[in-house]
Amino acid sequence: MIYKTALRRLGSVVRPLAAASLACLFAAAPAMAKEEPLKVQLLWHHQAEFAGHYAAEVKDYFKQEEVEVETLEGGPGILPLDVLAEGKADVAQAMFSDALGARHRGIDVVNIAQVYQHSTMALACRKDAGIRNPPDVEGKTIGTWRLGDEVSMQAILSDLGIAADDVTIEDQAPNAGDIISGRHACGTVMMYNEYWSLLASGFSPADLLMIPFDDADYDFLENGYYVLRERLDDPAFVDRLERFLRAAAAGWAYAKKHPEDALAMTLERAPQLDRHHQERMLHTVLGAVGEGPFGLLDLGEYERSVGVLERGQDDPEGFRKAAQVGWTHKVWAGAGLDPVGERPLNRATAYHLTQAVSTQWFYILDLIGTVAFGLAGFMRAQQRRYDLWGAFILTLLPAVAGGTLRDLLVGGDRHPPFIFKDSTYILLVIGVVIVGTAVSYLLPKGAARTKTFSRWLTFFDTIGMATFTVIGAKVALLAGLSWYWAAFCAALTCAGGGMLLDVVTGREPRTFQGEPYEEIAVVGGLFLYAGLMVANNFEHAEWLVTALICATLLLVFTLRMLVVRYGWRSYRLGRVLKRAPAGSG
Repeated sequence: MIYKTALRRLGSVVRPLAAASLACLFAAAPAMAKEEPLKVQLLWHHQAEFAGHYAAEVKDYFKQEEVEVETLEGGPGILPLDVLAEGKADVAQAMFSDALGARHRGIDVVNIAQVYQHSTMALACRKDAGIRNPPDVEGKTIGTWRLGDEVSMQAILSDLGIAADDVTIEDQAPNAGDIISGRHACGTVMMYNEYWSLLASGFSPADLLMIPFDDADYDFLENGYYVLRERLDDPAFVDRLERFLRAAAAGWAYAKKHPEDALAMTLERAPQLDRHHQERMLHTVLGAVGEGPFGLLDLGEYERSVGVLERGQDDPEGFRKAAQVGWTHKVWAGAGLDPVGERPLNRATAYHLTQAVSTQWFYILDLIGTVAFGLAGFMRAQQRRYDLWGAFILTLLPAVAGGTLRDLLVGGDRHPPFIFKDSTYILLVIGVVIVGTAVSYLLPKGAARTKTFSRWLTFFDTIGMATFTVIGAKVALLAGLSWYWAAFCAALTCAGGGMLLDVVTGREPRTFQGEPYEEIAVVGGLFLYAGLMVANNFEHAEWLVTALICATLLLVFTLRMLVVRYGWRSYRLGRVLKRAPAGSG
């Protein structure tokens, strides 16, 4: 009884303490789980250039994504990527040229999303300063923002043949103030901002020599979102970035749909701004953001932009090397901003595959295969003593019909089929007919039936088969089709034309009679597909995609030659009927 009483008294003390402890833990949990604000450094002062960002704030898109954003205003002397490198910001909106310059200096910044898809930059010069043509800038003073635009300025001077010492490049005041005052003869301007400031100050378009970068082949990507690479190793930080990008995309979508509201949000953030000027700015900015998927960094544009900016570099090789891994699609894709949804290949692998099969060496292999396949059709026409039109049709079918059928089935950007986009293939078919007809009169009778001729024809035919396998699988994968379509399109590209040839000439298709042909193409297509699935995990490994293509070519070529050498046959349906002995029955 004494023990029970003691236990009851002890419980009356412990239970309240335990309850209080649990209450403290639950109360502290939200505070412990609360994230720090994501600090986003803007490129410049508050203005319509960032209208989509303000829309995401005002419309609570950041809040809906449960990411708190602290917006840091930019301005003269504030270098966004330096702020990022110093740890004072988590994300920086910066110029593409500035980012490459920072990477060249050893700051490992990475583009996670590209805000502007089109260039808005130009060089503006006063004609009354004696500048009537671009070469007249020699000896003049040029203003830049030191936000990376000086790199593009060096590219312009390099193309004009003007040494850097032959001009004076200085920091310029905001809103083209130094051009207006006459302190600078030229300056970098944005067509959505400083250009309108020049016109508002009294200049007419005729008073200015304008060199838009896109018109003069100095066009390159501009504003994008950048982070430090080392921070991408933190999954929690990447998750915050993905939520931030989704909200930013929603903000820009709202600004496009409701530009008047977006303008009002901008003026609410910075009431001192001129409404008319900001309205014109917003119109140009929305055009620069483009109509495509928000934030997508087009790798073709990336490479082209690097090529533009490396022109004026003292160390172009080092500059290009620094640019090689200056981007990632993983955050953008993780944010779910790709409108095409799930596809076998991610954007990077698809780009590397397209580039690899667009090279000169692969194109030559494709043409060799086309000639070899066409020659087989021409020989059939010769055996049957067809006229020239019949020879052309029989040459055409095995050469291009398989790929044409494939393109008609796949559709999309494969329409119209490839033979209508590149006349080389039809010209090759015509060439095979003309040359084949001429040579048939010069070669000794029966030369086309010799083992040497047959071996060479088989060799080149196998090169074509290997190349067509890769092309067929590539077309299916880039169209977003499933793995089995990669195998089917590989087989159709290789054998579709040959089957049509057999049908037209009244023969059973040879590939149905046990000799592995389409089967080899199927194996090659599946092999390439499996390898590219691995390559999806290495977005910067362009060499891996090229190696996979070479391995597929070698695999298909080897299997085909082994079939020919050893006479391998595949399983055939039905039973083999034995002939009755002569005289029986």
